[in-house]
Amino acid sequence: MSRKFEHEGKTFEIREAVLNNCYAVRVFLDNKPVSPKYSATLEVGHDYFSQQQARIVDELAKTAESDIRNGLYFQD
Repeated sequence: MSRKFEHEGKTFEIREAVLNNCYAVRVFLDNKPVSPKYSATLEVGHDYFSQQQARIVDELAKTAESDIRNGLYFQD
């Protein structure tokens, strides 16, 4: 799954995936990764949902977007 957002005239894309027993989120700009991978194990994700009634991948995506908006991303 992916979602897009605008920041400083650029369109960023947050991509979500399940990789190697982990929920993972990464931000892309022009189809190139511009952030580290934000991740949590499936077990942590299930525990988080049990306690918070929210998906951990949504929280990871919020953190990733916040970092971009704060200028914390790989730039040329």
